[in-house]
Amino acid sequence: MDNDLSGAPYHAIKIAPGIHYTMGGVKINTNTEVLNKDGKPIPGLFAAGEVTGGLHGQNRIGGNSVAEIIIFGRQAGIKSAEFVKAQ
Repeated sequence: MDNDLSGAPYHAIKIAPGIHYTMGGVKINTNTEVLNKDGKPIPGLFAAGEVTGGLHGQNRIGGNSVAEIIIFGRQAGIKSAEFVKAQ
């Protein structure tokens, strides 16, 4: 994360999920590019989070969706910006 939590002040909010977890979704590669039915990247289409269906196959490991959203969300943002700049 970008925020240093080694000292005060601290702020907190209550968060509650509306949906537990999505099982299934679009397939992506390690560059967060959405793959077509032939497994090839769709140019300019990136995805992250639960729309990608998760990393754990037919099951989920509790709590991992948060890390998945942060890691792949950041990666998708970087790759999307790179794609736009290259156009």
